[in-house]
Amino acid sequence: LWIALLGWFGIRSATSYERVTTLQQTLLQLVAKDAMTSEYRVVDANQTLRSFADLYLLGTSSPQVYFAASDGRYRGIVSIDDLRLIERSQWDTQTLQDIARPLPEIPSVIESTNLAETINKLETQQLPHITVLSPAGAVAGVIDRGDVVQAVGKTLNLRITDAEVKRIKEEGSFPPGLQLGAIASRSLTAR
Repeated sequence: LWIALLGWFGIRSATSYERVTTLQQTLLQLVAKDAMTSEYRVVDANQTLRSFADLYLLGTSSPQVYFAASDGRYRGIVSIDDLRLIERSQWDTQTLQDIARPLPEIPSVIESTNLAETINKLETQQLPHITVLSPAGAVAGVIDRGDVVQAVGKTLNLRITDAEVKRIKEEGSFPPGLQLGAIASRSLTAR
């Protein structure tokens, strides 16, 4: 009986180890471009804060990612938290360009960054999402934890429902049984 139990535990451990190893390899092989989405809005950098708030923030329940652009160039990301810090009496005179954080100053990855590094940045900096930049330095997309789980699930042929992805996006954390932050970190140190 003991030999059977030890064998059963050994098989379970080997299977678990194999799953983690497969997941680590997947995180190192997938790149940001594989997981990024275009779930962001590009808004006019020259519009006033009041106009922006009226057009995009009133009546919306889920926060979006906004990038300010003018003259065909990205000027930066618009942080709703930064907007809240501006006194409302100034909203009619200040523009989005005044509060936009320039792309070189925001947490970002390039399209070819592996998913392990992307996850590590999301987790260590406690970001809700990360900007993906093209080789030219323009916004190519954004990635949040739901996008990561969806890309990994698709690659490993795991059934992950849209409702599960939506929940991950809303909660801003990986599911308790899928500790991708720790797995990604170990993947990077094992290289």
